[in-house]
Amino acid sequence: MIDSHAHLLPDFVNDVEQLVINAQNSGLTAIINSAIEPKHYNYSRELAETFKSFVYSTYGFAPQKIKSLNDNESIEAIRKIKSLVAIGEIGLDYHWIQEREWREQEKNAFSKFINFGNEMKLPLVIHSRKAEEECISILAKKAEVPVLMHCFAGTIDQAKQVIDLGWLISVPTAVKNRKKHRKITRITPLDFIVVETDTPFLSPFKGRSNEPANIRYAIQEVSLLKDTTFEEVELVTTRNAKKFFKI
Repeated sequence: MIDSHAHLLPDFVNDVEQLVINAQNSGLTAIINSAIEPKHYNYSRELAETFKSFVYSTYGFAPQKIKSLNDNESIEAIRKIKSLVAIGEIGLDYHWIQEREWREQEKNAFSKFINFGNEMKLPLVIHSRKAEEECISILAKKAEVPVLMHCFAGTIDQAKQVIDLGWLISVPTAVKNRKKHRKITRITPLDFIVVETDTPFLSPFKGRSNEPANIRYAIQEVSLLKDTTFEEVELVTTRNAKKFFKI
């Protein structure tokens, strides 16, 4: 099992190393840790070095923080990091950012990061909250590398468009109790699915923080929705994640 997207960072969770150990004890083979702003980068790099060949890092730019982050400085900081498996998460967030001028700034930053991913020949992990249509349109025009739609919650038609473009859809542990993710999972072929916890968010249990060890609940729910076995979903989603992140 691979958790394709988690935030194992002191800003979000306590006792990060214990959560990694819990994941190892639960049968996971890897965690993809997402550092979403420069203050996270060094910690994420050090965690990957501590748990080498188990924790891998992506580095990105949280679009919902467009008002406080500098996209150019973030790109230059990432450029100095030697070990990374993807650029992300990057994208658009129209839930938290509603002013037109700031949404334009988001789009400008998004385009810069797509170009950066193309330059580095690294896949892109995409945040597209309430902005799926524009995210897909921009990526379809600009992305020259593989794309993963993190915690995708668009329409069925948008999900089909993502599949037609050959991109992956990441199903979160919240698929256990969220209708939108369940609908998307049903129509998405298994070969286009990876699973994630988005730790500490999107827990499969109400009122509880999430952790990578819970990834089995996403796999279990996908197997029920796809009318197949846990082992088949585990095998295929792990294979998809290994191929995408080249781990």
